[in-house]
Formats: sequence, C-alpha cells, structure tokens
Amino acid sequence: MSARLLAVITPGDEAAALAGFAGLVTLARAAEAEVRLAYFRDLPAPRVDRHDRTVADTDTEMARIASVATRALGSAARVFADVKMETAVRFGKPRREVPIEAEVYAPQIVVLFSAAGLLSRFRTWALRRRLARRPSSRMLVLEPPRRNSSSATAPPGRSERRGVWGAISGAPHVAKRRELLPGRRD
Repeated sequence: MSARLLAVITPGDEAAALAGFAGLVTLARAAEAEVRLAYFRDLPAPRVDRHDRTVADTDTEMARIASVATRALGSAARVFADVKMETAVRFGKPRREVPIEAEVYAPQIVVLFSAAGLLSRFRTWALRRRLARRPSSRMLVLEPPRRNSSSATAPPGRSERRGVWGAISGAPHVAKRRELLPGRRD
C-alpha cells in the first residue's frame, strides 16, 4: 500500500496552493504517495440579478464552483502525470469539513497551504490545531517564500529570527532601531 497525502486548499489560499504545487509533487514523489487535492469552500449563496430574481440556486452554484475547481486542479495535476492525484471539492465550513475529510481519507501526511497574509496564517494555524487532535498523520504547511521585509535600520537576519509575531509586537526593538540610524536626531 502506498502512502496517502491530503492537500488542503481553502478559500484565499488558492494562489499559494498553485505556487506550492511543485513542492507538493516533490514531497509526493519522495514519499511515493497518492495525493488527494481537496478544495474546501463555504456554501455559496444563491446568485441573483439586479432585480433580486434568483438566477442560480445554491445547488447550481455548488455545481459550477465544483466544475471550475476540478478543472483548475486537474489541469495543474496533468502537468505531473507520474504522481497519482485525485481531486475533491467539499462545501461547508472548512474548520469542520477538513477534519472529517482527514478522518475519511486517512492520510499519512496532511499538507496545508498558507498565503502570505496574516489572516491566512491564522486560518492555517486554526486548522493545524484542529488536525493535531488526530495523531496518526503528520502535518506540513507550505508557504510562499517571504520577500525580504527587513529595513535598512535592522541588522541583517534580525527580522527572520523574530518572525511575524516579533515584527508586529516590535516595541522593544524600536529603540534599538533608532540607535542604528546614523545621523538621525530625535
């Protein structure tokens, strides 16, 4: 039996998932795993026109979104034909549906994608906490590479060591940054 890998794609992280697709395939090749690309989305509202007439009900919208997502994931998966991949689209709250999918599919590795924004990282963190209750699978978060956000005032490598939470809280570091600026007088 080959290993199973579950790749979780949530709303807002689609671009990060496509950017990290090569890393996902490299991981699948190394583990000789079959991959399930699972796209999770909230239930869509019925589509209405400007006169509030229903153009497409929830079921029709779900079918449209599922076909678009399956087509997009399938075209990305066809590039890497040597790895066995299947796609799944699930509707509902991702925080509830992802653990259910992980329980049903029973993967050895769960891969989460996270975009660069703080909200996306928080959602990924919350999903990781829910999935951590399932000890039989490992988790991996694929993030896009960070741009060098260190300013000229910070010593090289300092912002990478602090991470995003240290950069946000930053109060103790403000005084040190001012000392490093030559010729600046407060």
